[in-house]
Amino acid sequence: MMIESVLVVDDDLIALSLCEFAIKNSGFSKKVQTVKNGREALDIFFALEDGTSPDGIVPTLIFLDLNMPVMDGWDFLKAYLQKFATQYPETKVCILSSTIDPEDFVKAGKYKIVLEFISKPLTMEILNELKKSSQLKKYFN
Repeated sequence: MMIESVLVVDDDLIALSLCEFAIKNSGFSKKVQTVKNGREALDIFFALEDGTSPDGIVPTLIFLDLNMPVMDGWDFLKAYLQKFATQYPETKVCILSSTIDPEDFVKAGKYKIVLEFISKPLTMEILNELKKSSQLKKYFN
């Protein structure tokens, strides 16, 4: 068993490629979607809402970078919580960032939807640990 779909939101194309590789090769998720900013991530949920999504599959987990152009991770998180969180209660977020700002860690902890704060890069070892988390282990039994 594995997660049906994961969304990775990061403006760094190398980070996106590494995440996609790790997720696919660790048996973590059947599908990996990647986008370059929070606006593109919101567009996925708008497409699900209005029925224009090509597959209609809701991401179970979002790996979210914080520092991106167009719409950063914090702005995405606020917009997602206002518009989609009640509609998709199973979807959770893992912050995936290279930040070392202690305030970012504290701020992330205030969001119930955020499961983990992960320092880049995402590795297969980290994914294997996530499989054991109380919120996700049901997908891997």
